[in-house]
Amino acid sequence: MSDDSTGVTTDNITYGDLASVSGAPLAQIRAEDRAHAQRGAQILAAALRAEGVECLFGYPGGANLEIFDCLAAFDIRCYRTEHEQGAIHAAQGYARATGRIGVCLATSGPGACNLVTGLADAHSDSTPVVAITGNVPSYLLGKNAFQEADIVGITRPITKASILVERVSEIPHAVRTGFALAISNRPGPVLIDLPKDIQQHVPRDPEGRYVPPRIPAVIDPPETAIGGIPEAQLKQCARMIAEAERPVIYAGGGVVSSGTEAQLVALAEKLGCPITTTVMGLGAVPSRHPLWLHVLGMHGSYTANVAVNEADLVIALGVRFDDRVTGNVNEFIKHGQIIHIDIDRNELNKNKVVTLGISADLCLALEQLVGAVKPGNYSAWRTRLEDLKNACPLVARERAGLDGPSAIALLSEMTGGDALVTVGVGQHQMWAMQHYAINRRRSFLSSSGFGTMGYGLPAAIGAKVGCPERMVIDIDGDGSLNMSIHELSTCHRYGIGVKIVCINNQWLGMVRQWQDMIYGGHRAESSLGDPMAVKAAGEQDIYPDFVTIAAGYRVQAERVTTRGDLAAAFARMLADPRQPYLVDVIVDREQNVYPMIPAGGSYKDIILEPAVER
Repeated sequence: MSDDSTGVTTDNITYGDLASVSGAPLAQIRAEDRAHAQRGAQILAAALRAEGVECLFGYPGGANLEIFDCLAAFDIRCYRTEHEQGAIHAAQGYARATGRIGVCLATSGPGACNLVTGLADAHSDSTPVVAITGNVPSYLLGKNAFQEADIVGITRPITKASILVERVSEIPHAVRTGFALAISNRPGPVLIDLPKDIQQHVPRDPEGRYVPPRIPAVIDPPETAIGGIPEAQLKQCARMIAEAERPVIYAGGGVVSSGTEAQLVALAEKLGCPITTTVMGLGAVPSRHPLWLHVLGMHGSYTANVAVNEADLVIALGVRFDDRVTGNVNEFIKHGQIIHIDIDRNELNKNKVVTLGISADLCLALEQLVGAVKPGNYSAWRTRLEDLKNACPLVARERAGLDGPSAIALLSEMTGGDALVTVGVGQHQMWAMQHYAINRRRSFLSSSGFGTMGYGLPAAIGAKVGCPERMVIDIDGDGSLNMSIHELSTCHRYGIGVKIVCINNQWLGMVRQWQDMIYGGHRAESSLGDPMAVKAAGEQDIYPDFVTIAAGYRVQAERVTTRGDLAAAFARMLADPRQPYLVDVIVDREQNVYPMIPAGGSYKDIILEPAVER
């Protein structure tokens, strides 16, 4: 059948059916076919439209100009970022905010290699992204041609698949397979590499007739579908839960990516069981829910960290037991039983040996669990945890001057916790996790597994493109923001109303904190201030000047140095959701992030915030 919206034919075909179709320049096609023949780049655009792609993020160059040339004709909006890494982070932000696949486009060589960090980031955080790269013509592959890189080989370890398209007839199948793979089972990134001649060629048969592109309506599943919990294991789960006296649910990014937040809350409420989440799991439980213990891990709440280690049963859902959560894994949940349910069977018993490991789709598994369990009586356990919350609350303590946690807490209050928040990496990231009250799903976008500085602003751009009705705020740090501040140009150029709150302490704050705690205060290369600045007595020099930089990109910005001016500045920033706006918040330079479990330590080693001067 024909799909009029894409100009392609949709068939039930196999890969082998097109083996006889070769590619050739338009001049080698029969004259009567040339007027309606589509080049490889056009076939690619049609295939993208067939997958529902309406926009992508990219940067043009010699090896992908064929693709850029035809995007508009197929109603695909391209947002040109200022760097390819910005393009893939924007695609990640789009995917994380919408649940749909994010798409980015880069040229060969350096352009493609600039996607590598983002691909690794997406792989670590299970983000569905399809990266399309142009490459040198196929007859130059392997010959060290200008701007050639074996991007397929480079990215195989950090993608679900890296696909080199070798024939123009393969394009529709490669796209359909890549998109199916990116979103199936555990989501992740896929790379599709198209040599330039493949983009230029027209599909023809041996007689020189044009062969219209055909997109397979059905393909063999790229991965075996994961089902629910087998009956015997479901009964074992129900029995273990029924016997527990101090259970805790430990939920991660798998809950968010599977869209099972409501089922998670239903399970917890039916049981009366407390819940903690990872950073990736933020938003799975509304911040005000009485069963939520907040985030656990290195900078998580004291209550959550104690709870999982005092629990006699931990129900781990869509988590990896990564080192930032477990610390010393041998001491983590040392005495309790563990049920671990994850769609990726490779995660079971990988980092932490568990009592019962189950590979299952959370969409099915949580429904099964809700039906299989009975309400518990955990009143003594709940009282114990409430006492811990009251004794060690995770709150922004009021200080004499302006500080990061209080600024973020005020922002949360002024937005009702309703914004879609992105973050960079560093102290501000942890303060945002602690003090911005996330109440909606897919509303906290963080580079959690890979820890990529510079992620926040481009991710916010992608999130705003995907969710134009949401208030999108990048809570960033001065070090992290400086790695991608050029993307303010993208905000201005396309009218993307992202708000940026820079928590500016003139340091690589987390690096400085570790240097003070571990390296005897030797602050090697962690200062971000201007060492050449000559300051008068009492003068505070701020470097770089983000307000002036923003003005250069024609983005409104202001600096705040006192607590009393902050609310008014935030109000001005939030007034027009259509306009990008930056508020540079100058905060205490010496403040640390607490609580903190030192790397390799256990919850028993947790460091709480010392008393502060008010």
